[in-house]
Parts: sequence; structure tokens; C-alpha cells
Amino acid sequence: MEIESHIFDVVIAGYGPAGAMAANLLGCKGYRVAIVDRMLEIYDKPRAITADHEVMRALQECGLTDKVEPTTVPHPGTDFVGLDGQIIKRFYPQPAPFPLAWEPTWMFFQPELEAILREGVARFEQARTFLGYEVVDFEDAHDVARVAIKNVSDGALHSLKARYVLACDGGRSFFRRRLGVKIDDLAFDEWWIVLDALKKRDVELPPRMRQYCRPSRPGTYIVGPGDLRRWEMKILPHETPEMFEDETEVLKAWSSFVDVSAFELIRTAIYRFHALVLEEWHRGRVFLLGDAAHQMPPFLGQGLCAAVRDAYNLVWKIDAVERLGADPSILATYGQERKAHVKTVVEHAKEFGLIIGELDEQAARQRDARHAALIASGQAETVRQKFIPGLSSGMISVDAVGKPRPGAGDLFPQPWVRGDDGNWRRLDDILGTGFLIASDDRDILDGIDAETMSLWNELRGKQLVISGDVGRVTSSDPVRVAVEERDGVFRDWLSRTAAKAAVVRPDHYVFGTAVTSAELAALIADLHGRMFARPGQDAPHGPRVTVLAD
Repeated sequence: MEIESHIFDVVIAGYGPAGAMAANLLGCKGYRVAIVDRMLEIYDKPRAITADHEVMRALQECGLTDKVEPTTVPHPGTDFVGLDGQIIKRFYPQPAPFPLAWEPTWMFFQPELEAILREGVARFEQARTFLGYEVVDFEDAHDVARVAIKNVSDGALHSLKARYVLACDGGRSFFRRRLGVKIDDLAFDEWWIVLDALKKRDVELPPRMRQYCRPSRPGTYIVGPGDLRRWEMKILPHETPEMFEDETEVLKAWSSFVDVSAFELIRTAIYRFHALVLEEWHRGRVFLLGDAAHQMPPFLGQGLCAAVRDAYNLVWKIDAVERLGADPSILATYGQERKAHVKTVVEHAKEFGLIIGELDEQAARQRDARHAALIASGQAETVRQKFIPGLSSGMISVDAVGKPRPGAGDLFPQPWVRGDDGNWRRLDDILGTGFLIASDDRDILDGIDAETMSLWNELRGKQLVISGDVGRVTSSDPVRVAVEERDGVFRDWLSRTAAKAAVVRPDHYVFGTAVTSAELAALIADLHGRMFARPGQDAPHGPRVTVLAD
């Protein structure tokens, strides 16, 4: 049988949220992308239902927020309820002004979100989907990766060649198994029933999310968009997952939470909640993303968010190598940064899962007393975003002992701003993507010497002044943008970090901060030296993405 061969810049295995987001980000930058997935249609079982402002900011870069935002609702906050119906822990929505100019946490219907992501990919002529195909083999050669795929219906084989392979192929990842990557098991393993239902009539329900921390049947109630409601229920030790293949058993468990006759049950799934993080996130030209790289309990609503962060982190680095001529060694920081970040998030999710899922009544009463005391004393953290860390290592500015310098690794804010046209817009809509120097003081930027500015120009970076005055972008200074911010989000961030300027990466994480022009020049030199093999070398002109052209 003759095998048809195709050439791309990137092959993406898996068309879930991680793969679809990576395809959109790469497509926006002009890369030729192949997306492979065994399924012909979007998976319709209940999965993610919560996302955060980092996801929306990534969607903003892809030009998809106008379609996504109307399908979402703000997260109303969460109450953890103890044995006697008392509140033992609670989260409130993060108050305005929002640091990224989007709702910090929001609810959605995953098949609807995935459909929008796929519509986004369909915009790109250079993107091709191979749906109904499975990966059956791959070879990581010196200068190219070769991926063999098979049509599951007729057995037809195709060979895909690319500079990069993104393994977004889920918890049973072919690539993870083939590479033999070790997994760090964080010791959380529970079976849960997840069901989605639509309200048929009015019924009394909690106005906020609720975690039922009761040993008789731990559970979660989730408010989705429109009439969508979700319940997650722990399978008890004397039960088996197979029992709940019988809808009668599902209804029996569900009825302990609500009058089930008021709902239409539309989807049910049984999941094994894990806390797992890979030891190694890339090998050669293969990178693992999403559930292929990590799995976490859903109790912090961060599974999909982590997958999107994976894609955002990796794509800008691939783009820097291909378009700027950055040293490929920067790709190793993908796993370094994401592993540490995800592991912290997974640990928090596991912690909340242990609070909710306690099955021993005496231990549960002790838990209730302990957490109620934290609420009463004001010591309990009540904003869920506070549990999402910044970067702790990788492509950020660190001191002599490897500790992040002030502000380094922070997520850079996105204020509402306006320029001389007088229209308020989100900052990214004005700036676009790329490296950025941001300051509230023009003098710091003006004080950068010509040699340093030459390094900055090799990074194709922009300069931004955010202050109380509206500035202008002139034809003689096309990379200097001056804007006024509305709510003081940037000003407050500078104050907290005791900085006057920040150097920001294309994924909006802060490389480092400075107080003077000299410190800023040192930051730029540090970043440039780490991006390129030899500090001061000329960056190649034009993209390298045509290297595999026919």
C-alpha cells in the first residue's frame, strides 16, 4: 500500500482543549499545523465546566472571545458545608477591578467551547485536520519528526513530517506510553460519578456552588450556564463503579442531594480522579500537554486551565526559535516551568478533595471545627485565584541562589486603557503579542542606551508607558505606545512589586522588574543572553517555518 506523505511545521495529536488551543495559537502565527484525533466528533461526556481569566486571555489572542464570552456565566463562589449544614470553608469571586480585564473565574459548557475552538482552527488554510485517525508510530529523527497515522475506518496510512510534535492525546497518551516517561503519583485516587442535568421546573437550589463534605456521600453541586446544573458524587468504599452503569443507582445517589424529578438527566460519566504529574514533559521533538502531562482532581476547576497554560507556554517558545532564531535550549524551560506550576495546583486541588471526601465521621467533625475556626479568625483564604501560583523557575530573572527576583514569574496584568482615540480597550487588543517593556515612567525607557536597545530590537519587543496621561504613537517611534489606564490595575501591581518597569514575555508572564534604567538594561541583556546562543549575535531575518517546504 502506498503511504501518502504530508509536511507540516507542527503535528498535534489530540483535538481536545489543549490541542485545539495550540492549533489556534499556532495558526494565528502562520504555522502549518496537522491535528490528528481518533474521534470524528467532539466528546460529549461531562468534563470541564470551569475556567479562568488566563484561558480567556489566550482566547483573546486567538480572536475568539466575542464568540466564547456570551456562552459563559461568572463563577458565583463556593460554600463547603460540614456535617451539620454549617459553612466550614468558602470562596468568593475575586472582586473588581479584574487583574486581566476578564471575569477571573467563569462557567461554560465544554462541547460548546470546543466547537468554537474548532471553528477558530478552520479559519486557517494552513491547518489540516485528520479526524478518525489514530497515531500508530513515530520516529524522532535528527532534523524532523515522522508520525504515522491510520484511518480507523479503512486502514489507510499517512506519514506526517514536522519539526515539532505536540502530544495532546489525553490520559492514555500514545506518546507518553511510547516514550516511557515516568509519572509522579501525588497519591490521590478516587472514583466519582459526574452528571449533567437541565432544570425542567423551578426547584430550590443553592445560589452558589456547594461542596457537601459529608461522609455519607461527599458531593459537589455546580451552577452551569443557563439551566445546566452538575453534580459530582463520590463512589463509596462498599460500592463499585460498575454499579452506577445502572441509571437507577445513579438516580438513587443523586436524590440524596436534590429532587431529581425537577431535572432532565442529559449526561452521566464515571471518572477516576487522579493527582499525577509527569517527570519529563518533552523529549526531542515531542512535547506533552494537557492530560497527557498531568491529571488533577476537579476541586479547583483547573484541569482545562492547566492545559491552556501548557499550550500558551510552549507555543511562544517554538515561535521564538522559529522566527527569532532563539536557541532551541529555551524549549527545555517548557517542562521546567509547567511542571512546577502544575504540581502546586494539583496539590491544592488534592487538598480540597481531601476536605470534601473525608469518610470518617469523627475525622470529619474535627475537620469542621478546624476550618470553622479559620473562618471565624479571618485566617481562611477566600479568593480561589490566590491558590494559582506564578512561575518559580525557568525563563525568569533570578538572584544568585536561583530565587525569583521581585515580580519575576508574576502574571502581568491587563488593564483597561485608552490612547489618543479616547476609546477604552483591553491592553492586549492594542499591543498584540510579543515581548514588552512596561513602565509608568518615560524617563526609564529613554535612559536605555543604544546598545541595549539593539538587543531589545532583536527580540522585536515593544515599549509601553501606562500612566494618567494619554500619549501618542508616532510614525518616528512605532514601538513606543503610551496609554492611560482606567482602574489603577497596573499602578497597583507596580506598587506591590516596588518596581518602576517590567520586562514581560509573550505569554504575559513577567521576566523581571527594574527600578532604574540601568537595572532595566541589565534585565534586557539577561533575557537576550538566555534567548540566544551567543549574546549579541544577529537574529536571522524572516521566519524559518518554511524549512520543510516541498
